[in-house]
Amino acid sequence: MNRLPDELLLLIVDNILLSRDKYQFLLVCRRWRSVLFKAVYDYVVIDGSQIRPLLLAIQENPAIGSSIKTFGFHWWCEPDKQDHNIASVQPLVNRISQSEEETKEWEEALIEGSQDAWLGLLLLSMENITSLSMPYTWDLKFFHRVISRAAIREKPFDTMPILQRLGRVWMESDDNKVWYPKNEFFPFFHLPALRSVRLDCVVESMDEQIDHPAFRPAKGTSPVVELDLSNRPNGNKGMADFITSCANLEKFRYQHSNQVIWGERYMNFRPRAFYSALCTQKRSLKVLHLNDRGETHQDFDDEDDPSVSRIDWFGSLADFTKLWDLRIPVATLLNFHLSDERPRISSLKEILPPSLKWLTLTHFEPSQTDQVLSNLLEVVACCKEKFPCLEDVEIQSYRGDIHGVPSAKQPFTPLVQAGEDAGVAIYVFPSYYRRIGW
Repeated sequence: MNRLPDELLLLIVDNILLSRDKYQFLLVCRRWRSVLFKAVYDYVVIDGSQIRPLLLAIQENPAIGSSIKTFGFHWWCEPDKQDHNIASVQPLVNRISQSEEETKEWEEALIEGSQDAWLGLLLLSMENITSLSMPYTWDLKFFHRVISRAAIREKPFDTMPILQRLGRVWMESDDNKVWYPKNEFFPFFHLPALRSVRLDCVVESMDEQIDHPAFRPAKGTSPVVELDLSNRPNGNKGMADFITSCANLEKFRYQHSNQVIWGERYMNFRPRAFYSALCTQKRSLKVLHLNDRGETHQDFDDEDDPSVSRIDWFGSLADFTKLWDLRIPVATLLNFHLSDERPRISSLKEILPPSLKWLTLTHFEPSQTDQVLSNLLEVVACCKEKFPCLEDVEIQSYRGDIHGVPSAKQPFTPLVQAGEDAGVAIYVFPSYYRRIGW
């Protein structure tokens, strides 16, 4: 076994999913430990109860922290409320604290076993981290403190390279009643290497007052290129502060939830607000999945916002010069008769970009058959001249009485035939949702 080549050892470890199984390889012999150490600790996934033990292990062996690039944990655990010895992490507390009061605050929280406080210090000990995923929750005081100071290189982070390599963030939640103010996530957009952000349960209309520069929009300077808001968000203003923070956003995904506060506040989908924000990304946006699987129905309890247009039409995408993957509700794209633009828009072919490769129209209703059919026939007829990249067109409905019913598909037979003649694949009410991921 000791003669196995390094490459084979690394390949074996790379194909083991559970971290606890990987750690056993480090105990075999000194050579294996030397070869595999960085690979074993490159990817670490734990639960909340293991945050403190991991930090203490890093204090004993800093090479562990330096090796971690992908870090995540699955759930928060109840604090054990023990009087923990914090002597080994006291230097970290002293270094990050900006006052005696703050030092005391850290010390008390750590001694009581606050996972938020221990996580804050753990982030200080993983200087090479590139990916962070964790369940988000309320009152992450110490986590926010570290993230916000690192984001703008506030002391002591002007000399500590903490989170400066972080490229991917996922703040997740599986609670369908919870919501989080959008401004709590602004610090991520100030990080210099961040490229991909996924945020769950973000609500745009419920910001809290936070007096720190990191909790303000980045205003066109963020390097984020992928923004995923697909798990129960409510963006009544089009998530404009997130979108306009990006210098060159390439991929945007949003699935609307009418719920703002469960059982109390509801706000409907406002497509025009997203259009205004996304127009700042015309030269870079490549993928747009806008509420193709989210809520589109109008809730009777909808709270009106006079500052946001209620026009149920998105807008023209003709000037989005790099857009190649578009998924959007039928009404959101085709209700151009509601537009007040001049000259009047009268056809889908006028508002699609020539770069388009995949078009998916969702939330189809039988009453839209004539509108969808006539517009798509025009698009297919001129695709060689206007849409030379077009490969696939999909019409998707979420009505159970349409799928598997031949008569529902029959009106689209001429479209399918026209697509075959033009070299464009037409999918009408497929039984599965195609290409869900990016």
